[in-house]
Amino acid sequence: MSRTQLVILGSGTPNAEADRAGSGLAITVDDCPYLVDCGHGVVQRVVEARAAGIINWSTVDLTHLFVTHLHADHTVGLPDLLFTPWIHGREEKVVAFGPRGLKDMVEHIQDAYSVNTHEHISAHPASPGGFMADVRAVQAGQVYADDRVRVYATRADHGDMEAFSYKFVTPDKTIVISGDTKPVAGFADWARAPDILVHEVYSSAQFASRPPAWQAYHSTVHTSTEELADLAKEIHPGLLVLYHQLFWGRTAADLLGEIGASYEGPVVSANDLDVF
Repeated sequence: MSRTQLVILGSGTPNAEADRAGSGLAITVDDCPYLVDCGHGVVQRVVEARAAGIINWSTVDLTHLFVTHLHADHTVGLPDLLFTPWIHGREEKVVAFGPRGLKDMVEHIQDAYSVNTHEHISAHPASPGGFMADVRAVQAGQVYADDRVRVYATRADHGDMEAFSYKFVTPDKTIVISGDTKPVAGFADWARAPDILVHEVYSSAQFASRPPAWQAYHSTVHTSTEELADLAKEIHPGLLVLYHQLFWGRTAADLLGEIGASYEGPVVSANDLDVF
């Protein structure tokens, strides 16, 4: 029987924090990881998790990436993902799925690091494919399948940029990742009753304390604790996992209290290197 785990590699936001890397998580099936987003520090978190005995796989196993959208806190770790595992011995190309623009982003990264690539190829017999990526544009529907997992995408709403939510269906679990998004009509039906729902969130209680411009922004591209509680009541996940939490001075316990005021299901606030 396959064993599926969710590993939180980075639970952070655009704000650099001492204890949170940028957005990134892995769904693993029999220790084969499928990475969702790659913010700052995510590859380093893989190294830390392996050293601590939290995971059995390593950076060279990072060969599949699913990008929710192109904001820097979800993609700035891409050069690290391409080049560091290659130096560690990865021989395969990374297969990367994401919005339009991801292919251009990867090509520009390759151009920017061409001196680095040439030097390493000339200095040791590294695989010429291990630092490259096969980028595939995502549309709503099934975007990937192999013997371990089927991956589906649906449109998220994160402002003007193209954005997606993903659903991973394995032999023993269904895991839904919202990405950055405001509540979207039809999402609850699409995500219905997963084992785990990983969803971004901001504090409703602290929203009024934000400057007006930030209120206008967050209310149109993100999901509040009140909105997420209502959404979770429709979706009925086995476990609701909060990530990309905008605390604004509140604590994890405060966010859980805000959700719990109207939602009675199991819910946790994720930290880096949590495993579910």
